[in-house]
Amino acid sequence: MKPCISTVAKKGASSCSHFAGCNAPICPLDDWQRAQHLPGERVCLWLREVVKPGGMARIAHAATHEIAAAVAKAFAAILIASGVDLQHKLAEASRSGSKLAKMRAARDCMAQMATAAFPPASSPAAAHAASRSVSIEDDHGRR
Repeated sequence: MKPCISTVAKKGASSCSHFAGCNAPICPLDDWQRAQHLPGERVCLWLREVVKPGGMARIAHAATHEIAAAVAKAFAAILIASGVDLQHKLAEASRSGSKLAKMRAARDCMAQMATAAFPPASSPAAAHAASRSVSIEDDHGRR
C-alpha cells in the first residue's frame, strides 16, 4: 500500500541543505502549522536531532544561524501540536545516535585519510619520490 503524502508548499525549507533528501511535511523552517504529518512520512533531520541529548548544540554547530534559530523557536510548539505518529518517531529518535555526529565523524575521518595519503615532503628524498610519482612523460614516453 502506498503511503499518503501531505501536500503543503515548502518555501523556507528549500534553504535547508538537507531538504532534498528529507522533504518532511513538518519543518521548523516553514509554515508547519498548516502542514500535517501522516503515518509513513519522513521526519525533519533538525527535529530528529533536537530531541537527542546535546542536540541543540550540534544543530547550532552544523546548521546556519537561521536554521538553528528556527528550530529553537518552533520545536516546543511542534512537539505539542504534533500527532501520535510524529511524537512516536521523535521519541524513537531521542534514543538513537546522532546523524549529525556521524556525518561530522565521517568528514573528520576523510580529512585524516586525505592528509595521511599525501604527507608533506619532509626530506629531500621524500620530495624527490613525490615528484617522480607525478612527473610528466617526455616526448618519447619515458619519464
